Amino acid sequence: MNLFYRIEGEGEPLVILHGLYGSSDNWMTIARKLSEAYKVITVDLRNHGASPHDSSHTYNDMVTDLAWLFHELELDSAHLLGHSMGGKTAIAFAADYPEKTKSLIVADIAPTNYLKNPASSLQYDFHKNILETLQNTDLSEFNTRKEIDQHLANQITQKFVRQFILKNLHRNKGKYEWKINVKALLENLSHIISGIDSDDFDDRIPILKYPVLFIKGELSGYIDEESEKNINKMYPEAKIASIEGASHLLHAEKPEEFINVVTDFLG
Repeated sequence: MNLFYRIEGEGEPLVILHGLYGSSDNWMTIARKLSEAYKVITVDLRNHGASPHDSSHTYNDMVTDLAWLFHELELDSAHLLGHSMGGKTAIAFAADYPEKTKSLIVADIAPTNYLKNPASSLQYDFHKNILETLQNTDLSEFNTRKEIDQHLANQITQKFVRQFILKNLHRNKGKYEWKINVKALLENLSHIISGIDSDDFDDRIPILKYPVLFIKGELSGYIDEESEKNINKMYPEAKIASIEGASHLLHAEKPEEFINVVTDFLG
């Protein structure tokens, strides 16, 4: 699949992969700052942003898409930075293509099957509610974004979550549409939440071929004590940094702190 991407700056390539419901647009502030020292390539993963839609949405799909992008851009190797779903994609790509990986930075996700842990599995219910709400919303009934926001508020109560979701709303021929492929993401949700576990890489770990950094939000539960064990099992030399006062969307909530952690690591 030919993915949509943006390029900023010159220097060593740095590929940025967004999370679920995200897009390259969400990373422009980060990308512009990092482009002062790197050739930053922000990507729209399949079923997101301006990239094509497909009924399948697995990590194997996304790794294959990324490998094709490396071929298309003639990238021998690059630094990888991935958030959430994009972080798991980066983990899998780096494991499959260590020769193409200069370094690996993973933001607020771990190589963990989040459906194994009852507390973590709540994330499945959280995202299922979002996607079912979007699927059951007839956008043709609304004339403004505000009306859609008010409708979504009945099921998606957190305002900042709705604001993030509404970035996927656009007009096409005078009608509102979702940029994300809601149907495919809902059908593949259990895999998105459970896929990429450290056990999947038993034949390759410990991985020591490239430097690794995990960045977690202090207020997020995605990298807990159990997840850190999986990280240390897979990457014994990995660094783990925490951003104070940040939750899962740490790059949007604390962009300066996030950029500082990334540049310190890469520098």
